[in-house]
Amino acid sequence: MNAEPAPELSVIVVALDGGANLERCLDALARQEACPAMEVLVAVNAEAHRREMEQRYPRAQFVVPERRSTFAELRGAAVRRSRGRIVAITEDQCIPPAQWCANVVAAHASRPYAAIGGPVDKQGEDSALNWAIYLRELGVGYMPPVEEGPSAQLTDCNVTYKRAALDRITDAWAESFHEPRVHEALKRNGEPLWLSPALLTLQQRSFTLQRAVVERYEFGRLYGSMRVAGAPLARCMMMAAASVALPVLLVARVLLTVLRKRRHVGPCLRALPYLALFATVWAWGEFLGYLTGAPSKSWRGRKPG
Repeated sequence: MNAEPAPELSVIVVALDGGANLERCLDALARQEACPAMEVLVAVNAEAHRREMEQRYPRAQFVVPERRSTFAELRGAAVRRSRGRIVAITEDQCIPPAQWCANVVAAHASRPYAAIGGPVDKQGEDSALNWAIYLRELGVGYMPPVEEGPSAQLTDCNVTYKRAALDRITDAWAESFHEPRVHEALKRNGEPLWLSPALLTLQQRSFTLQRAVVERYEFGRLYGSMRVAGAPLARCMMMAAASVALPVLLVARVLLTVLRKRRHVGPCLRALPYLALFATVWAWGEFLGYLTGAPSKSWRGRKPG
């Protein structure tokens, strides 16, 4: 009996919130046009409503770990199970446009790059709080328009890979798929990162203020601790001292981005109080990460933003 042939494309959806957001993302994937042979893998911690979701999306494969896992571990488990020649990773906060899958395959067919990512734009109207999260996490690096070309980084909510390239660096993601670690391994192999405007996706995610503040602190502390892993004490202290300037720098980056691109200026101005708050909280977390070399005790694996 012959094994089922591998699909051209594997799309991995990491469930950050699940529920309506996950349904919206899967509905968008089901509406893809000129769709290649593909599989959809949903990496999710919660078992809640899984049977109902499987009935509604019978072609999706649900990757549910035996124990609660970090988002990076969920990504890694789904990548290990995927079979496509191209592996695309997104999150349930994203709404892929109708040509997204076709554009992913076309981008890899026409370009030799191992990792190709795309921009992320905000979907419709939203609160100042949610705009602040988007502008801080995604706006600076990925707000359209973006130029086609090499990029220092790609976001893990809109990134695609040639499977063969990932297979050459399995040590970098065998246990957990942290995109900075994966991308550094690709670069060491002589594989540059590429950003393509054709791979645009949309984003929509809702937060409460308490949750947003806690996550900014935890993300900042995790980021700081990862940057000084194995570093001498003098370097840790130097980076901690430099983090004092972070609040002004982080807000300035957002403002300069929206002014340079002349997009979302009004929402950015409305979001300024939240941007200032989040930048301060992030900087405090990053400062403690440099000093302690460890994430917060309450860390549950949310990805740094």
